[in-house]
Amino acid sequence: MANSEFSLLIGYRDIDPARFSFNELARKTFGLDFERWYRSGYWTKQYIPYSLAKDGQVVANVSVSFMPVNVDGAPMTMAQIGTVMTDPAFMGRGLCRILMETVLEEWTPKVDDVYLFANDATLDFYPKFGFRKSAEACASAAVRTSGPARAEKLDMNSAENLTRVERAVRGTRGVSRLRVNNAGLVMFHLTGPLRENVYSDPLTNAIIVAEPEGENLRVDDVFCEDAVNLDDVIGAFGERVKRAAFGFPPTQDENMERTRCAEVNTTLFVLKNAVDFFEKGLMFPVLSRA
Repeated sequence: MANSEFSLLIGYRDIDPARFSFNELARKTFGLDFERWYRSGYWTKQYIPYSLAKDGQVVANVSVSFMPVNVDGAPMTMAQIGTVMTDPAFMGRGLCRILMETVLEEWTPKVDDVYLFANDATLDFYPKFGFRKSAEACASAAVRTSGPARAEKLDMNSAENLTRVERAVRGTRGVSRLRVNNAGLVMFHLTGPLRENVYSDPLTNAIIVAEPEGENLRVDDVFCEDAVNLDDVIGAFGERVKRAAFGFPPTQDENMERTRCAEVNTTLFVLKNAVDFFEKGLMFPVLSRA
């Protein structure tokens, strides 16, 4: 590094002082704490922070998540950029630019594509590195269900439930056309921001990540070691549900409606444009976002 004021730290998850400092900056910037994820054993080698530190304190970071994916049966490798942050006291000094250049120099030759999800305040930042906006296709459908609700909410503080859910995530047959092999990242969501949205269905034995909202049901993902029908999954939430929206591109998509995804502070940028997501009716599963 040209600037000797800062030291470059890479992949230091098991170094307590550096990880604690990273967590402190993440809490300050995003309100996120990665320590529970780490201590649960879900922070794997697939999530790699690249940080600049001053006097041992992390002051800027760009993380890489290595993402082996399967797109309609075709295997690909991708790298997702995330947790881009700078301590307010060090803004305006180009630290994230240095880290982005470091990350892209290393990862661009290694993978089929590099991508990220940007918030609205950073839309002008990423094109400076060659990234381009890419639209995604969100799937939804009117549904007709019968019978009472049977989905059971899982307590994600339970060790037994954690083991059960992780086994389902790792062993799932999959209901998505775009499958991501990063169980650690999925478990970050299921033990953190989405911990209240994890259900089990006694009929299909599926683990369902969903949020009922009156007559609407948002299904973020479904994990089951056996083949499962999405109609049965939706039926687990009872006859009140009239419409379902999916946080992944379903394999069972005969009656699906597709629209351009529009979510505040969530714009997909890609580097190589290896896949035209909107043209193919695809989106990255929401549980794969870093």
